[in-house]
Amino acid sequence: MPIPFAGLVLLAAISPLIGRTLKALNRHLEADNLRQKRIAVLGARGVGKTHFIRFLSTGEIPVAYQQTVARAKVKGRRFKLKDLEINIKDSVDVSGAKDAYAEWKALQEEADLVLYLMRADRLLAGDESVERRVREDLTHIGEWLRSRNRRPMFFIVGTFCDMDPDFKKLTREKAGDYQDKFQRLPIVRELVLRAGGTSLARVVLGSMKTKDLTEQLAASLFEQVFE
Repeated sequence: MPIPFAGLVLLAAISPLIGRTLKALNRHLEADNLRQKRIAVLGARGVGKTHFIRFLSTGEIPVAYQQTVARAKVKGRRFKLKDLEINIKDSVDVSGAKDAYAEWKALQEEADLVLYLMRADRLLAGDESVERRVREDLTHIGEWLRSRNRRPMFFIVGTFCDMDPDFKKLTREKAGDYQDKFQRLPIVRELVLRAGGTSLARVVLGSMKTKDLTEQLAASLFEQVFE
């Protein structure tokens, strides 16, 4: 159907506006990518907090595991991850002990992005001690998030998936099924609800056994941050 003359005139008039709008949107997305993000990485001991923070700060992963006992400042940096330009502010690595909850609370209050790391392999195996710990952690974190005037993005990050036999034989085609299986766990559903529900809490799974796997996990997370 031919476009009426009046429609052609209107289209000609708004085309420059559409072009300028798209350019402005692209600039906004680029600026958001480059805007410094302050990240709070929380979780119990041994879930990979220091590993992930050091990767974001240096681009490398620690050679050996060492528990974080006292808070330590970590330098931020700007780096490229796939098609994303990530700009991380200086951060703090805090202990995973429950007596560090006050430090966790203070850290998340300043954050644009809050990550809660936990052992996905232990939850998939039905480890009740891990379930009790993550339930207690998310009870506190959920309360802190609800009390904030400007709520940050929040992710539950399941680590150590490489320790789960099903993950080792996982194909790309079955990755979604694996994610669904994890999110259907009663404890994971409970954690998501404690954090505000599926509209406010996202779940990411992966491994940090190698640098490549750590990059994949970070990329899958930040792609959702900037989508």
